Amino acid sequence: MKHLVYILPYLNLGGTERQALSLIKEYQHRYRVTLLAPTGKGLPPFLEQQLDYCEFTAWERNFFKGLRELIAGIKAAQKRQSIDLIHIHGAHELMIPVRLLFPNLPIVFTVHGYHGASADVSYRLACLFANLWATRVISVCQTEYDILVKFGMNSGKLEMIYNGVPTPTLDRSKVISLANQFNLDPTTQTIIGTAARLAEAKGLTYLLQAFARVAKDKLNLRLVIAGVGDLEQQLKQQAQDLGIADRTIFAGYINDLPELMSLFNFFVLPSLQEACSLACAEAMSQQKAAIGTTIGGIVEQIADGKTGFLIPSKDVDTLADRMQYLLDRPELVEEFARNGKQRYEELFTLDRMLIKTEDLYARVLN
Repeated sequence: MKHLVYILPYLNLGGTERQALSLIKEYQHRYRVTLLAPTGKGLPPFLEQQLDYCEFTAWERNFFKGLRELIAGIKAAQKRQSIDLIHIHGAHELMIPVRLLFPNLPIVFTVHGYHGASADVSYRLACLFANLWATRVISVCQTEYDILVKFGMNSGKLEMIYNGVPTPTLDRSKVISLANQFNLDPTTQTIIGTAARLAEAKGLTYLLQAFARVAKDKLNLRLVIAGVGDLEQQLKQQAQDLGIADRTIFAGYINDLPELMSLFNFFVLPSLQEACSLACAEAMSQQKAAIGTTIGGIVEQIADGKTGFLIPSKDVDTLADRMQYLLDRPELVEEFARNGKQRYEELFTLDRMLIKTEDLYARVLN
């Protein structure tokens, strides 16, 4: 049995962790798996798997302590069983201690996208480090692939594998429980939903503004926002100021997201920054029409005019217009939904991601 080591720079509740967890859940039955990562809110589902876990201090908190602990963790994993492959997610700098310890060990590095003012610097460093030390690099969408090539990534090392999500099997009792918890009734209400971190990069302030425009005099309209984050109080205050607090549900972090999404009439992703959205893929898997911004991999997920609409980011007027357009045309929502499910099955299933990733592992290990 081969020994795979996964290294993550954090364990929060985001897409990076969910994608790594999907890989571990599948591969733990065929490989020995070790996880090295700082502790965080996203740790519990990893601990439920059959793996060895070693914590190290997050480098942004204490670089030298974190580096020492990571090196010790890699050495301990090697002592338990010789490591065959290390898969690093998100943080290119984590390749440094691996290469210090093992000059020839295969490294797979997944780029989950860099955001913010320093994004270009991060892309350049990722390309530099990966060209020097990675055996293979995974891009989670074609947009990210093109960015990496633009910043100098060796395309011979680069592979594009879309993030994938499982085909949902809904628990009807959980659906009913969530509907009751949030006073949602799809038979009498129209429910617009999203799932995202409550952070500036997700553009939720623009969604609230657009919803306020379409919600005027529509007492049966609801907006559901699933997620947690630093902007929670600010966004709740904004909903209050806009006069839509009575029709806006901040659902928090939801373990049973597919069951909640099943209540949505359609899905909106107003992101300002995004690589390949797991939430969007999940909405498509649930046969939901979607509105999303022309950002990152969203343009590859939503087929404009076929599975939903693409709009410019921060464009409240267009977002409100497209939301109203779908509200007025339930038959179009159903058509987009069917097309979206088909697109999901072609490109964004979990099985597709797992097969392509394991094929990459096999080529690296042979």
